[in-house]
Amino acid sequence: MKKAFFSKVAGSLLLSAGLLASGVAAADETLTFDAAGNAVFGITHDSAGSFTDTFLFSVDPATQAWISGTAIVGKTYIDGARLANYGITDIQFFSDVGGVRTNLETSFTSDGHIEFYPVEGLSAGNYGFTVSGNVLNGASGGSYAGTLNVTAPVPEPATYAMLGVGIGLLAFTARRKTNNKLG
Repeated sequence: MKKAFFSKVAGSLLLSAGLLASGVAAADETLTFDAAGNAVFGITHDSAGSFTDTFLFSVDPATQAWISGTAIVGKTYIDGARLANYGITDIQFFSDVGGVRTNLETSFTSDGHIEFYPVEGLSAGNYGFTVSGNVLNGASGGSYAGTLNVTAPVPEPATYAMLGVGIGLLAFTARRKTNNKLG
């Protein structure tokens, strides 16, 4: 009887350990950009194991946009030292068209600080990115936070040159018409 009881308890503990070791995914979070084009994101995880979090955003139909993000992980006091109990291993941008997500080429660096951005500018539409990583010590937990910035592309110098030439031609035409009235 005791042997059967202990085997059931051991089996339950093994199943529970498997759940703790499995990846943790938070619900998709929709980001809202402020007037300056910045959005803040972050998550706290309180159990050990891997995680994948998803953040969604939209690009205004009137513009093409360049997206850039930064993130930082919190440090925890472990064994007499402040260590990162949290590791972000990858950030991947994707486009979301009708519920179908397609990964975009993404630049991700994590040498001292975390920077990420899609390699190409984004046209109007729905997009998102996933943050993947690990929490080492579930008792200490961990968190990360970051910002995502959207900017409209700066017009090329040729655009300004064409604008200047156009205004110059309008001025020349207007001056010619006023000179004809005098003569």
